[in-house]
Amino acid sequence: MNTHRFAPEITLSAKTLLIGSLPPEGAAFYFSNSSNTRLWDLLSALKSNSNEVGKGGYRLATERKIENLENLKIGISDIIYQYERDDPLSGKDTDIIPKKYNDLLQLAYDNGIDELLFVYQSALKWFNHSRQGVEPVRLRNLQGKYEIGPQSNVMFKGKVIKCVLLPSPLSRGTRGQTLSFKLDVYRKYLVES
Repeated sequence: MNTHRFAPEITLSAKTLLIGSLPPEGAAFYFSNSSNTRLWDLLSALKSNSNEVGKGGYRLATERKIENLENLKIGISDIIYQYERDDPLSGKDTDIIPKKYNDLLQLAYDNGIDELLFVYQSALKWFNHSRQGVEPVRLRNLQGKYEIGPQSNVMFKGKVIKCVLLPSPLSRGTRGQTLSFKLDVYRKYLVES
């Protein structure tokens, strides 16, 4: 069994937590594995208040990525904590065999986080499953499709935590979800809210 290689990255000023699923083996940091992952390009555009999404953000030094998170008052974590994979070299969520979920609600509560922003359908599905207090299951065993935008709020220890699904930061994705569209949605929930 493997354990997630990165601790949650939460700055003192963070009020929002970006949630992914699990990085592929060999990734240097969250969302750092390939040019197909555009999260750092989107966050760099937000940080510089640009309407243009650049390229190559995945190659930024980890310190620079953390600076972007601090500037935008964002933390970052994943839903999967312990796991196995069908193929150790695969980065696909469908190859993940989750063994233990991160307790994202406790993490949010402990760090004063008001919002959980999910960047993948799979992360939101696993999060909702984790709230049932049952053993983790593979993605193929979870049903449902969520629309981009606010999901139901969660009450945890007297604190309301908003849950939002953002568009996937991958270059490929749902038809009509251009980088410009994604930037607008990310801006709405990361900067304007």
